[in-house]
Order: sequence, then structure tokens, then C-alpha cells
Amino acid sequence: MALLANDIFLYCPKHTGISDIMHKIKTYIDGFDDILGGGIPEGHVVLVCGTPGTMKTSVTYSIMYENAKREGYKGLYISLEESYEGLKGAMLDLGMEDIDQLPVFMIDVGKIRKAHPEQELSKGWLDILTKYIQKRIESDDFDIVVIDSLAALYSLAPLKNPRAELFHFMRFLKDLGSTVFLISEISFGSMSLVAHDEDFLADGIIHLTMHEAGDSDIQLRINCIKMRRTKHQRGWYRLIHTGKKFTTTPIISD
Repeated sequence: MALLANDIFLYCPKHTGISDIMHKIKTYIDGFDDILGGGIPEGHVVLVCGTPGTMKTSVTYSIMYENAKREGYKGLYISLEESYEGLKGAMLDLGMEDIDQLPVFMIDVGKIRKAHPEQELSKGWLDILTKYIQKRIESDDFDIVVIDSLAALYSLAPLKNPRAELFHFMRFLKDLGSTVFLISEISFGSMSLVAHDEDFLADGIIHLTMHEAGDSDIQLRINCIKMRRTKHQRGWYRLIHTGKKFTTTPIISD
């Protein structure tokens, strides 16, 4: 069996003398896959955190879009905040004109609600979302799933026992076999990246922030805080959108 460039042999104690192969999903953000040591391990659940305006949705959608375009991977983007039309319009503005020709499916909270008319908006949403994702994975076998965002999910489904409920939800996501991105909104001035224990439960954390680099220069920056099963580089890098793609560059000075 031929190996791809992003395949890595790992020793697995369940087998005798045989190693399992871990494949990595590229972000296709120029320079960032090198920072990640080749990409994001397939099947990981990754938090994408940042304050409002840090392009969390754009970066995450770009990863799904580029993998659909370059690798033929199927993507499911679940927006619990923005409408389908608004999300699609924003992605078209970023130069993703061929969205409709790719195996990428977008759905917003309104469409999910119509699919479950027996449920009230404020009740059972975590269960609704779990069942919806499970059904879609079984029927379409998506490679990448994005949930945007956790804050919106919590407003729809207040958690009575956050630690236990999130543990089971994260376990469900990991058992899917798909690579899952969870967008986490950080409040301005907050010292925490998440609302509950999501950072401990997730396999990876990518942090986006706006940094004032001088009197008139505000830079978008990215940092991989955590990525299990990778030897990733740590620290901040500048993130730039150059027409139709994202690029990372080293930070020269502040």
C-alpha cells in the first residue's frame, strides 16, 4: 500500500509489530500546515477560538472548502447563528465562487428546526443536533463537520450539567470518525477561551486574535495552542487573507 506524504506510522499496542496509519487533514493555509507538523490528524475534534471579528468562520470554512476542492472531501457546515444565505454570501466575498460545484453542504438553524417541528426551539437542541449529525454522517459520510458556534448552541440548549453533557457530546463527535471543528466565541476581556471544559475535552485548539502592532496597525494572528498526536510549533503568527487564500507569516516585531 502506497503512503501519502501526510501519512505517519504510529505504534499501536493492540497489534503485534504492526503500526496504524494516521492521516492528516491539511488546512491549506499557507505556512500553517508546516507549523502543525503536516496538518490536523484525521478524526480530531478541534476548537477554533477567538473574539468577534477574528474571522473564525472564514478560516474554518476555508479549511473545509479547500479540502473539498483539492481532495474531494465532503464537508458539512452547521450554522447556528448566521443564515444559509448570509454564510454563503460571506464565502463568495472571499473568492469561493465555485461553492455550488463542490461536495460542501451548508445548513442553518432554521432548516434544522423545520426538520424537527416536534421540538421547541429552547428544548432538546443538543439531542436534536446529535441526531441530525448522526443521520447525515450515516447517509453522506462527511469527512469534515463544522459547528458554528458553541455559544449559539448553549443559548439554544442551556446545559444543566455542563461537564457531563459536554463529555458525552465530545465523545459522540470523536466516535463519528470525521474531523470536527467547533467554533468558540470569546468575550472581549475574557481570560478563558471557552465557557466550560471544552479545552480539556478537545483534541486541538486554534486561537485567533486581533493584535495592535503600533498606532495604526491591527494584525490578525493565529496560534496552535494544542494539537494531540502532532509535534506542532508554538507561538503566534500573522494571518493574512490575500485575495482568495489565507497565509501565515512570522511576526517580525511588535
